Amino acid sequence: MAAKNNEVSITWMGTAGVLISDSETGILIDPYVSRFGIFQVAFGARLRPDQEAIKNWKASLGKEIIKAVAVSHSHFDHLADAPYFAMETDAVLLGSESTINVGRGAGMAENLLQIVHHNDTMNIGTFSLRFIESAHGPAFLGRVPYPGKIDKPLIGPQSAKNYKLGQTFSILISHPSGAIVHHGSAGLIPGMYDGIKADVVLLGIIGRGDTHNYLQNIPVKLGAKCLIPIHFDNFFVSLEKKMRILPTAGFKEFLSTAESYRDNFELDILQIGEKAAILPERYRSRV
Repeated sequence: MAAKNNEVSITWMGTAGVLISDSETGILIDPYVSRFGIFQVAFGARLRPDQEAIKNWKASLGKEIIKAVAVSHSHFDHLADAPYFAMETDAVLLGSESTINVGRGAGMAENLLQIVHHNDTMNIGTFSLRFIESAHGPAFLGRVPYPGKIDKPLIGPQSAKNYKLGQTFSILISHPSGAIVHHGSAGLIPGMYDGIKADVVLLGIIGRGDTHNYLQNIPVKLGAKCLIPIHFDNFFVSLEKKMRILPTAGFKEFLSTAESYRDNFELDILQIGEKAAILPERYRSRV
């Protein structure tokens, strides 16, 4: 059934994971629900995606509408579950060569793997996706974790360090109802949004550096009407437990600084698993 009034909704899955849907077509970006523990990651344990959690989320989100799984970069908290969501829904996996090599290692069919490059644009249902080269913020001790590329099929389970960064993308999602930017990694390239406008920005905030500079160069630059922060929750904590904020996210400072831009955009905080109508009209409505 088509969404009323061409409505587009978002469901936040924690970290940078979202489903963007108009009820006919769904686009998953960076879906990550396995939530490996901090000691598993820190001590190099082999990370085995939680197939039961993936199946449960697939069912709750709606298997039949998910047509693509897009990945912004290849760290485990963005990519580890993505090929399995794609296989569960017969969706295409979109991302860098590093991302696609993880899909290959998971056993995905080659016809459902698509490497993307800067400024590549593709139509999926009523959505158009444009991949824009971006940068990863210095999220760990002032450094970008796990740099490098995945240059051959990555057969799991693998430790976190083997999910190397690869290329980093921001994704512009356009729809007849409006435009959304998913900026999942809190770095940026000067001028990357020149000439681009968006109604809603989904903004990763871990490792962002100066918040004013970050906001001015992304939501303000894009002319966004609504800013939704993502990737601030503690992704080492199971989704079955109460959400916690990652201590390094600087979340209170972010909220305080973002509040000073209220003449530019609304700030909307979602709960994990919450479905919110964001386009075309009511940016704070809930469904």
